[in-house]
Amino acid sequence: MTHRTASIIGGIGRSLIGLGLVVLAFAAFQLWGTGLQEARAQSSLRSEFEERQAAVAELTAQAEETAAPVEEQEPEEESTVPDNVWPEETRAEPVVAPALAAALIPDQGEVMGSIRIPAIDVEREVIEGVRRDDLRKGPGHYPRTPLPGQAGNAAIAGHRTTYGSPFHNLDLLEPGDAIIVETLQGEFRYEVMEQENPDGGDPVGHFIVNPSQVEILEDFGDNRLTLTACHPKYSARQRIVVTAVLVSEPAPLLPILEPQFDTAEAAAGGVEGEVDIDELALDEGNVVGINEDALTESLGWNYEERTPSIVWGLIALTILLIGLWVGRMWKRWPAYIATTPFFLAALFVCFTHLDKFLPAL
Repeated sequence: MTHRTASIIGGIGRSLIGLGLVVLAFAAFQLWGTGLQEARAQSSLRSEFEERQAAVAELTAQAEETAAPVEEQEPEEESTVPDNVWPEETRAEPVVAPALAAALIPDQGEVMGSIRIPAIDVEREVIEGVRRDDLRKGPGHYPRTPLPGQAGNAAIAGHRTTYGSPFHNLDLLEPGDAIIVETLQGEFRYEVMEQENPDGGDPVGHFIVNPSQVEILEDFGDNRLTLTACHPKYSARQRIVVTAVLVSEPAPLLPILEPQFDTAEAAAGGVEGEVDIDELALDEGNVVGINEDALTESLGWNYEERTPSIVWGLIALTILLIGLWVGRMWKRWPAYIATTPFFLAALFVCFTHLDKFLPAL
């Protein structure tokens, strides 16, 4: 073997070793680095939730102080508000003042509440929304489903192997296990529902669906909580689903406004100076109108991140090659020490975009 051939083989070997180290570094970033990001976000969400609880408590106290005695009224005629405003099974008389209702409803990206699953040692703050950036902070509530504790099918999604992997052990839940969710309306207890065991054994607490099966988010006429995550672990091919039934009285649906105007006139186009009919609708079509891509839009491939991943990967590679070239032309270790921080910074940005590009596991 000539010296040139040996050098080529040696260069290829070192390149493969380097590539292997980068792959291992990215795996470590996904499994542990993302967990650190989620832990910092969780701390911030907890503080935010406590602040919102204090604000709601103050509003509630003010409402109680100024509340006037309620006079008995004659039964009103049947509401003419369209069916798509209040789901038929859960339609109720408004009982919450508008100011308080607005404080109880989280905006997209805000903390919604918390979830505890003692059987699998889960305790997380829950964010409103299931966008990619939302789920990187913790489990996310599907905006087009009721808030947990309310009547209907409330749904929450979460990561299974990255970003703290809050739903890593959903498959270990058994029928009857408790799931406790706290929102600004209070604390609510659910119990895991029984599912048929595909292997023919004892009933289990979960089932598996394809990402296209969004019917699991629909209203089934009962009061339940639906948890979803990717399946199998380290893959986004399917979804694991856990359903749990609410074992206490449901909280009022939100937003719920006092009937200060004629509902027929509101349905016809709103009343000037009052709340428009759209404000009566449950959060962007709550309970009904689930997006057909609801189980995939936040967990599948994100091709918008492909170009940034490639660009930052090339930047990191360029910095590495510059360091090696300077090391050969000047002094090896000083050159390596000088370029390493820039290489690691570029590699971190590349990993961040690459993680967003890949399916959310």
